[in-house]
Amino acid sequence: MACFLAPMTAGIFTTIFHGKIPERYHIGWLNMLLWGGSAGLALEHVAHGEIIGSFPFLTAVQNGETMAMLGEMATIGGSMLVVCLAVWSVMVWVANRQEARVPAV
Repeated sequence: MACFLAPMTAGIFTTIFHGKIPERYHIGWLNMLLWGGSAGLALEHVAHGEIIGSFPFLTAVQNGETMAMLGEMATIGGSMLVVCLAVWSVMVWVANRQEARVPAV
């Protein structure tokens, strides 16, 4: 229904604060994971007719299923956000570990 909004919200914050986060955290990688996942989910929702081109844009709100939509956002969207953060943290850990092993030239 609207599970893509959870990672999209996190993507908005990481995009806004991108310049304030140290480079060693590779925040651009997290942005790509969040925005890519959000775009993929949004496209899937458009394909299944869950997002429409007129207000209120979400068929769940139009049909009075707002509570079910919020539950899906919390469970599916929250899970996707946690998975994105876990993958990103492993990527950063591996990259920083590799950078520490490479001698300076």
